[in-house]
Amino acid sequence: MWSYFKWELRQFFTNKKNIALYVILLFLALYFALKVAPAYEPIEKVDVAEMEARYETRDDFNRSVGGRKNKHTEVVYALSIFLQWNNYDKARIEAIGEKDYIKYAKATAKWYRYSDEYIVNSKELFYNPLYYSYDNNFGHADGHYGYGYTSSRFTGYVEGNSKLSIELFEERTALQTLQRLLNSYLPVVLFISCILFSVDIVLKDRRYPSLLKGFPIADWKKLYMKGLVAFLGSIMAFIPLCAGFIIIGLENGFGDFSLPVPIYSYIEETFTNMTMGTFILKNTLFISVWILFFIAIILFLSLIVKAEFINLFVSFIVIVAEWLYSDRGMGAYTDIERYPTSFVQVGQIISGYKNFIYESWHLTYQNGLIIIGSCTLIVMILTLIVSQSKRFKLIT
Repeated sequence: MWSYFKWELRQFFTNKKNIALYVILLFLALYFALKVAPAYEPIEKVDVAEMEARYETRDDFNRSVGGRKNKHTEVVYALSIFLQWNNYDKARIEAIGEKDYIKYAKATAKWYRYSDEYIVNSKELFYNPLYYSYDNNFGHADGHYGYGYTSSRFTGYVEGNSKLSIELFEERTALQTLQRLLNSYLPVVLFISCILFSVDIVLKDRRYPSLLKGFPIADWKKLYMKGLVAFLGSIMAFIPLCAGFIIIGLENGFGDFSLPVPIYSYIEETFTNMTMGTFILKNTLFISVWILFFIAIILFLSLIVKAEFINLFVSFIVIVAEWLYSDRGMGAYTDIERYPTSFVQVGQIISGYKNFIYESWHLTYQNGLIIIGSCTLIVMILTLIVSQSKRFKLIT
C-alpha cells in the first residue's frame, strides 16, 4: 500500500494541471500583496483630519448655543451628547499627536461604544457614511455591527499585550489581513482549488490501466490513498499563498497571535474577543473538514458517474448554492442552519457575522463541524459500500 501511496503522490505533484494551479495561486497571492492589499481602505481608519473637523464643528456648536436660554429640546439633546463625544475625540487627537497608542485605544473603544449607544435607535444621527454607500438598505444595521466590532477590537488592544501601531489599528498587518480574507473569499478559493486538484484523482487511472493492475490492493484502499493524497495536495495550497502573507508582513508588520478578534453573539447582541491564534486554528480545522467533504464527493461521483464534468458541476453547486437562496434576515423564518451550504463562508460563521445578517443563532462553528463532518462521513461510507460492487470497479 505504501508503494501505491508513493505512486499517487508522484502522479499528483507531476500533474501539469496541478502544477499550473499552484503557479496560479502564487500569482494571485503576489498580486493581492502588491496591488490589492496596499489599496485597502478601512471604513474605520485613523483619520486625524476627520476627527479634528468633527471636534471643531461640535465645539463651535457647543460654544454658540451653550449659553442661550429657552433652548429647543433637540438643541438640549445635542448639547447633552456632544460634550462627551468631543471629550473622546479630543483624547484621540491628543493621543495620536503624542503617539500614545494605549491612550488612543482606550479613547477609541469608548468613542465607538458611546456613539453606538446614541446612534442605534436614532433617526437623526448616523453611522460613518461609508456604511450607507452603494444604496445599502442595511447601512444602519451594518454601522451598528461595525461600531460594536471596532469598540470590542480596541478594548482588546487595551487589555492585551500586543505592540500597537497605526497599521494594527487599521487592520493592515499580515495576520489581520488573513483574518479579513478568511471572513471573505479565501475559503472559497481554497475549496475551488481542492475541487480542481481532486477532480481527476480517480478518472486519470484510465490512462494507466495495465500498470495500476500491478498494485494488488482493494479498490477501497486505493480510494483511501487517493483521498489522502488529494487532501495533502489541497492543504499545500497554503504554501504559495504564504508568499503574499510574507510580503504584507514585511510592509505592514505581521501582528501576533494574541491580537483580539471580535466575535458576535446574536443571543446577547454583544461582541467578545477571541485571540487571533484561536480564530485561525478554528478556521483551519473547519476548512480541513470542508476539504475532506469535497474530496469525498468527488471520489463517490467518480465511482458512480465517471465524468469530470459532473464532479465539477456538483462540487461548484455546493459552493454557490447559498447565493441562490440567501436573503438577509431569513434565519428568523427558515431553518437555514440545516443546509450544509450555509456554512461555506467559514470565517463569517466563526466570527458570528452570518448570525448577524441572517438573524439566527444556529449558524455556529460547532454546528457547522457537526453537519459538514456528518455529511463527509455519510459520503465516505457510501463510497466504501459502492467500491465493493463489481459494477463500479476502478479499473475494468
